[in-house]
Amino acid sequence: MKVMSFNVRGLGQRMKRKDVKQMIIQNKIDICCIQESKLEKTEQIIGRELWYNSNFDWAWKDVEGRSGGIISIWSRRVFSKISSWHISGMLVVNGIWLEDGM
Repeated sequence: MKVMSFNVRGLGQRMKRKDVKQMIIQNKIDICCIQESKLEKTEQIIGRELWYNSNFDWAWKDVEGRSGGIISIWSRRVFSKISSWHISGMLVVNGIWLEDGM
């Protein structure tokens, strides 16, 4: 299993999302944790622009003020989300690691 954590300093530009997606593909990442997305409203299309196939799930916390924004995105082959929530600058994802992904 490969995990990537990345401070993107903003995902507002489509080109930056494309660059992140290329990094995910080239490194065969299973789970990607993105900090400082700076997105005020994260929409489903962002997940599709970041991941390389339709077999993914994700959770996010939108920006508060001038900084922040967290996105966690993963292959459903390795992790199954039960729930997610966010509090004061933190995103929590509760789930199950899947045997096939290990």
